[in-house]
Amino acid sequence: MYDKQPGPTMVQHPLEFLAEIERREATAQEILLRDAGAPWTALLAEYVDALTGLAAPGTAATGYIAAYGLDEGHAGGCG
Repeated sequence: MYDKQPGPTMVQHPLEFLAEIERREATAQEILLRDAGAPWTALLAEYVDALTGLAAPGTAATGYIAAYGLDEGHAGGCG
C-alpha cells in the first residue's frame, strides 16, 4: 500500500560536474581536430611568420634584425 521511500542519493558536486563536462568536450574537440585533416603545422608556421612580420616590420626589406637592449646599463625612465 505504501510506496517505498527512495534512499539517499549521491549528488555530484557542481564543480566536479563542470570538470567532467570540460574533460568530455576537450576530448571531443581533440577528436574533431584530428579527424579534420587540416595541415596544422603549415598553418601554425604561417601564423608565426605573420606575427613576426607584424612585430618587426621592415626587417625583410633591409636585411637587418632589430636588436633592443639597455642603454649602457641604464633602464631609462629618469627625467
